[in-house]
Amino acid sequence: MKKPFILCYLIILLTSPCLARDFIVEFVEENYKETQAKFSYTSLIYHSIQVNSIAGPKLLILTGDNYNYRKWLRHYIAKNKEFITKIQDEKTDAFISAKAYEVDVTSLHPFNKGKWIEDDVKNSDQTIFEGSNHILVVDPNEKRTHLIQTIVKKMGYKATIFKTGKQALKSFKLQPEKFKMIIAQNSISGTPSIEFIEQVLKIDHTIPIVIDTGYKNRKIKNMFQSKFSDFRSVHLKPVLLKELDKTIKLLIKKNA
Repeated sequence: MKKPFILCYLIILLTSPCLARDFIVEFVEENYKETQAKFSYTSLIYHSIQVNSIAGPKLLILTGDNYNYRKWLRHYIAKNKEFITKIQDEKTDAFISAKAYEVDVTSLHPFNKGKWIEDDVKNSDQTIFEGSNHILVVDPNEKRTHLIQTIVKKMGYKATIFKTGKQALKSFKLQPEKFKMIIAQNSISGTPSIEFIEQVLKIDHTIPIVIDTGYKNRKIKNMFQSKFSDFRSVHLKPVLLKELDKTIKLLIKKNA
């Protein structure tokens, strides 16, 4: 009589879904790295999150193509430092011992064990940028931005223009992998230029940033230089429209 029972138990055990363990992690830093795919002109973008956990500090390399989920994640970690990483039981040992671990982005969940709300992301006021060929321009001068947009478009890029640092930073935080470089005025409203650039560099310290210092404005240039001299990606110079295409080509090529 026991054999049929044992057999049924084994069948249930073998056909039941794999169990997963929840690891509470604390967000530290978000990073993006772009490399060239082998035998292809396509760029590979690695999205990772540095976290602290009970198993020590780890780099979570996010995989999966669910863009809306990634967008939700950026919304979440902007306000909440702790979240849950679900790891399959059979992979627990590998996760604990690894310093860098690949995990599908949909395996990350809110700390309160709720679920991400897809509709909230889709219906947000943020534009979902297509492709990764954008140049972020922060400048309140509409005439100048129109000319910059014309030059950028002729080069095959898309100029994404904001009048204030606050708007620009909000979009960049949600979709940093979409932008090739940034062109910003030395004085912008909403978020001061220095604060805007500091926040951008925390997200991606390699993205080329051109700060338009104006003509022969030594005081402005010195102020930014003292603040960002340690960052090779930050360039202080007047934005000359006749030379802008050369500047864009050079900086994007250097960062490729």
